[in-house]
Amino acid sequence: MTDLDVRRFGPRRPTLFCFTIAALTIASAPAGAQWGTSVVQADSLLAAGRVSTAESAYYATSSARPRDAIARAALGRYLASRGALRPGAVLLEEARLFGGDSASIARSLAPIYGSLGDYRALAVLPASPLSAAEQSRARWLVSHAPVLEFPDSTAKLPYKPMTDGSGIGTVSIGIGDRVVDAVVDASVSGVVLRGRQARRRSGLRVFGEDSSGVVAVVSELHLGDVILSNVPALIETDSMRGPHGKRSGAFVGVDVLRRLAPTFDPVADTMTLRRSGQIGQATVGTRAPMLLDAQGLRILVDGRWENPASRATAQLLSSRRWILDAKRGTIVLQ
Repeated sequence: MTDLDVRRFGPRRPTLFCFTIAALTIASAPAGAQWGTSVVQADSLLAAGRVSTAESAYYATSSARPRDAIARAALGRYLASRGALRPGAVLLEEARLFGGDSASIARSLAPIYGSLGDYRALAVLPASPLSAAEQSRARWLVSHAPVLEFPDSTAKLPYKPMTDGSGIGTVSIGIGDRVVDAVVDASVSGVVLRGRQARRRSGLRVFGEDSSGVVAVVSELHLGDVILSNVPALIETDSMRGPHGKRSGAFVGVDVLRRLAPTFDPVADTMTLRRSGQIGQATVGTRAPMLLDAQGLRILVDGRWENPASRATAQLLSSRRWILDAKRGTIVLQ
């Protein structure tokens, strides 16, 4: 069984002691480069899997010089990747006001606004990275906000794990008048349809085409008895080679499920969704830090960040019951 680095950790402010030690370290750097260097050091700590130390460094750097755009943006990106989406967005917005690079900040904010369902902010995002079709969709979603229909506090549906790293597992989804098996894929955003599935447009609203594919929304996405309306989607035609290469079929991003705190049970072959999107802090299990951002899902395994496509992580997630607790930046292995 693979051992995990399970330091319990969440996006919270560190103690005054942590602030003081990190601030002293920052103060010893050359005046002209200390702020950028401190962010680089925090990024390096995070990349090395030293999550709590990295968090202290991000906070200390931002606290020592609260109007520094680089430090502010770095803290915002970090918090958003650990599940604190709204605080992360606010910090990135502040970084822009403090003179940060608008284009870089917009690239970070766009997926955060999408995960928050804040399409009003997305539609007017300065230096937006969105294509014309994506901007049209964002403007439409301002007045057609996604709605969640949940008949009970939890919902359970069939789920099959995948062991080869090509996806987390498969679930049946309903789009329009059809039911298809979709791969839960940590590397994509929204719903992606390719090949034969892309040729059928029932249940989809199309906004135009860009270099990635045909930009659309799924009018109603059915996950068992749960219905999510107006879910962003991408249709990859046969002439396009998107993030899946030549793989055909339907794909559902983890960002679609994160708000429902899903439990994946490869033993019972079920996936459980929660209307509240939360699990209790006392929920039994081994917690491992995770990052979820534009690069997809990464989990700290043996002190290293691994994506679900890696052999060790694929085997782990396909053999153990686990919960995606995105709001706390962890997965819970049971």
